[in-house]
Amino acid sequence: MEDASAVIVLIANPKAAFEHIDRVLDSSVELGYMPKERRESAKERVLEVWKDMEQAKRKSIRDTALFAMNIMIVARVYGLETHPMDGFNEEKMKEFLGIDVEKMVPMIIAIGYKDPSKDLLPRAYRFKFDEFGEII
Repeated sequence: MEDASAVIVLIANPKAAFEHIDRVLDSSVELGYMPKERRESAKERVLEVWKDMEQAKRKSIRDTALFAMNIMIVARVYGLETHPMDGFNEEKMKEFLGIDVEKMVPMIIAIGYKDPSKDLLPRAYRFKFDEFGEII
């Protein structure tokens, strides 16, 4: 198993809220997280955010990136290395994998075990936090 590797293709779906909102809210009601009488107003509030397609695209890409981050963190816990990649031909990727044209592929992640006999290249420059952020 040590030589196993894979590529994970992450798909952002700007229509996800419309496609899955009922299942999510039904589950929240069933689990007692939300009273049944608040379900429809919650649905309206959620879908209002997703109506604007540009906002829906940004939100779906952000959600997909956060999911990717979690995959990478969990992979490290299990001793796997990951490498997120962009810069591929998204249209060809979608065509090859049969991904709906309205969905986006913001990144792919290579995942596998590092070959202990090989050294990684030195890490290139990374911005220091204070170059792009501030805690207030």
